[in-house]
Amino acid sequence: MLLIRHLIIGLLFFTYAHTAYAEEALFFNKNKWNVSGYLKLEFAAANNQPTAIEIDDLSLFISGNINRWINPFIEAELYQIPLWQSGEGLQFDDINFIIERLYNDSKLTDATTLRLGKFLAPVSRWNLLHAAPLVWTTSRPLTTKYSFANYISGIHVRHELDVFSGHALEFYWQPYEDFYPKPRSKSRHYQSVYGASWILQDDLDRYLSFNIQHANVKHSNESRTTIGINGMLHHEYFELESELLSTWVNNQPNNINAQDWGGYLQLSVPIPFDLNIISRYEHFEFSHQSQAVDTFLNGLVYRPYSKLSLKLEWQQSWGSLQENKTGLYASVAVMF
Repeated sequence: MLLIRHLIIGLLFFTYAHTAYAEEALFFNKNKWNVSGYLKLEFAAANNQPTAIEIDDLSLFISGNINRWINPFIEAELYQIPLWQSGEGLQFDDINFIIERLYNDSKLTDATTLRLGKFLAPVSRWNLLHAAPLVWTTSRPLTTKYSFANYISGIHVRHELDVFSGHALEFYWQPYEDFYPKPRSKSRHYQSVYGASWILQDDLDRYLSFNIQHANVKHSNESRTTIGINGMLHHEYFELESELLSTWVNNQPNNINAQDWGGYLQLSVPIPFDLNIISRYEHFEFSHQSQAVDTFLNGLVYRPYSKLSLKLEWQQSWGSLQENKTGLYASVAVMF
């Protein structure tokens, strides 16, 4: 952690020192900065759980496009803010805060970019899309988050092989522990991580990537090696996306299986009045549980434009119900 903090402090100092004396552009030139964010308000009525309304995400993005070497980005987020719960009434008694992303991009060449700081792991396309208005459902598939490190605090290098198709290679390394991990999170925290991604295509109509990651779990001898494939196909009359993933788990206490593995297939079909029908099936097996979980989701999304979506869905799960709970879910997500 100390190493990462020193790295970020040094990066910020370099940013200030470099731009303070640059004659061609001032660091705080308003034309070089962009401020945006998004809000997600969620309703959940899961079986055998209190019905609840909460602000699941309130994120603020600040990005700068200063020059070839200095292009900082920060995402700060308030999350899981309870507003109302059945049997308890109005709440608003808890606020959680996290720095989701904090990094700088430097163009080493026209095709190669160096990123230093905290960023999202390029293992799952869903993990990279990130913002609630950009994904189709309120609930997130286990395949896209459960088995691997979602965040990386360290170094990332991207080399573009074809800028028009998005064909690229990415490599990343986290030398030590997470920077500012989510407090009170049930997710694992990782001590060190490295991985790579081969993106064959990334445009508005198609996405295909192969990914690999090795991660050591913090305060444990457990290590996790993940291999996955992501795909998306957008057509005038439908959008189809899928992910398959396998994670080999070593030195985990009480292992029943050698690996976590699973996948999902999701279909969205546009219908009149800016509505979309969503269907998804997911199967996921755990290394430490004998029961897998099978989840079927059907929903309706109103998306009049890309920055606003209203979602209503029913999720039905069988098997292990610790993660994907059967119930009715809804949300409003808006970018600003």
